[in-house]
Amino acid sequence: MYKLSSAPLVTSQQIDKRLDTLASEIKAADFDVILSVLTGSYIFTADLSRKIADTELEIAFIKASSYGDSTESKGTVKISGLEKLDIKGKRILLIDDILDTGNTMKALVETLLKLEPASIKTCVLLNKESRRVVDCHADFVGFEIEDKFVVGYGLDYASKYRTLPEIWTLEEV
Repeated sequence: MYKLSSAPLVTSQQIDKRLDTLASEIKAADFDVILSVLTGSYIFTADLSRKIADTELEIAFIKASSYGDSTESKGTVKISGLEKLDIKGKRILLIDDILDTGNTMKALVETLLKLEPASIKTCVLLNKESRRVVDCHADFVGFEIEDKFVVGYGLDYASKYRTLPEIWTLEEV
């Protein structure tokens, strides 16, 4: 059994302020396509893309999963949604909610490189460097966080808590 922490780890005001600076950094890099990893990054992608506000930018979605209904990664990454994706020769910004072990991001980048984009840069809302087990680092990071299981702002536990406007830690009861 789990419950939310007594206070948010990252408030909605902190998220909004960081999205402003992140959008400025990303605009300077000039991408063709935002490729969002569902389901955890849907709110982050929506808010960030509105701040980038480039009407020529394409947005596409893929799905990657390694957690299921657990608080621990299962280590294997399932990727779907690549069937109709045409990114050959395009500059890609791959957005995900969280980078922890690095397994998911590494698998995604390796898989996408086979589709021959001009370039791939990565952006994550949250980075847990202390959990990294493979050599994988994001080009753009919203927040560095400690090794705690987090929910809210699109992130979930067993499909719950996604709609919280802040990021919270989940504590065992």
